[in-house]
Amino acid sequence: MGQQQKALKLMKNNDVIPELPDEIISQFMSLLPFEEAVRTSVVSKKWISVWTTHMDVVCNATNVLAYLSEQFRDVYFLVRQDHRNRFMERVDHIMQQRCKGPKMNSIVISFPLSKEHESHITNWISSAVMMGVEKINLDLTGGSGFVTSDVPGSYTFPLSVLVFPGKSCTVKHLQLASCGLDSLSISNSLASLVTLELQNVNFTDQQLDAMLCNCLFLERMFLKSCPELVNFKLTNRRSRLRFLAIRSCCRLNYFELDGENLEIFEYTGQIDRFLFKHVPKLAEVYFCFCGSSRVESAVCALSRLASDIPQLKILNMVWIRVNLAFQLPEGVPTFINIKHLVLTVFPFLDEDKLGWITYILKSAPLLKNLQLNQFISSFTRQLEVNDTQLPEVTHLHLREIEINGYQGNHHEKELLKYLVDSAVKLDLLVISPQVKVYKGLNDWCYEELNFAGGNLSLEKIEELHSVVPKAIRIWGGGLKEVDTTQDESAAENSPNSEK
Repeated sequence: MGQQQKALKLMKNNDVIPELPDEIISQFMSLLPFEEAVRTSVVSKKWISVWTTHMDVVCNATNVLAYLSEQFRDVYFLVRQDHRNRFMERVDHIMQQRCKGPKMNSIVISFPLSKEHESHITNWISSAVMMGVEKINLDLTGGSGFVTSDVPGSYTFPLSVLVFPGKSCTVKHLQLASCGLDSLSISNSLASLVTLELQNVNFTDQQLDAMLCNCLFLERMFLKSCPELVNFKLTNRRSRLRFLAIRSCCRLNYFELDGENLEIFEYTGQIDRFLFKHVPKLAEVYFCFCGSSRVESAVCALSRLASDIPQLKILNMVWIRVNLAFQLPEGVPTFINIKHLVLTVFPFLDEDKLGWITYILKSAPLLKNLQLNQFISSFTRQLEVNDTQLPEVTHLHLREIEINGYQGNHHEKELLKYLVDSAVKLDLLVISPQVKVYKGLNDWCYEELNFAGGNLSLEKIEELHSVVPKAIRIWGGGLKEVDTTQDESAAENSPNSEK
């Protein structure tokens, strides 16, 4: 029996629990999901308000409109006005009861709502702020799978609601999705923020500047699909911002970073103009360039990052079309501090002459870990070509190589052999047929693409050992170490093997 079930059973079987101190009751409730905590109100009259000690309020379609749970199994669910009315009615009741309890830690409101529901939404947030809430997550799309028959105007989030009269601002974490922002004239409404995540939120460059100036304690900022953002400028050199991620902001055409505490920067988009002024602690960067200028942007990044961010230690980059269309920068810039390089390659074809891997090995002489994430379409025509003549490179620091999306074709084996020959101190080789995809915010996932199975076949393992010295540890798909002795024994005892 899990902790949640044990806590619920204990509470049902012991009438003395309501007499316990609030701190103990709150600990019991914290073991339950919010919807299960609310259900304890039907146990008895004594239990009718015990759930209000739960620190985290979660109001979404599953919790609030449980009677529609069967319909939510469909890929798309049409949200009608009666669904919205019922949702607002129930959340109104939940918040009225919850305000009778102790301090609130977080609130999540996730449901397709709009401007016409403004008074309800604002009242919910205001009530949470009055209860000392520290984390607010407002998602007015409700998540994926929801469809609306109308196109209502978006709700405008009033930042002034974050400050309750007579109290200091307690909100440290703010997440908004599919809404707008009002005027930022009240500076103290953002004074306590530590993290800020905005997705599909309408705000101007001027509003962004005001946010960055007023969020004196802001350490993490994540912006995604914000349609009105044109220029991003971090000009407060003493800003506490440590993590910054900008994704798919279609109108953004320029960004400037000037912050001495910035450590991690992630960018996805089609911008080709970026300026790093003073970022002495920036050690980790992720770039995924899109659009017609993606090749030029990648070249520009490789040409300038070595000089703009010499202290860079981790580079994670999506490298679109490394084949004939990609022209490497003239000369080889030296990344004097890069220890870990992640390169996502799409497409990965035999027509590619592999000159880029020589470029990488030369440009990062202190590289210790190299990860190649390959994307190969099943319909791609793989050509048997003559061995590519690549210049010899001796890399003295490369110890670990990871290759994902490996299919074992001629082109990949040639690349693998070149890497193994160049990395004279290589200790670990990780090979996986699965595709490894970066989702952002240090989150990875594996996907099956055009091939089945998560482990390398015996035949492929034997091919690996034809180019990889046995002294090097090889890990196959699923991160299982390959035992060379067992593989050879299995091959000898195979019914199809020739003695």
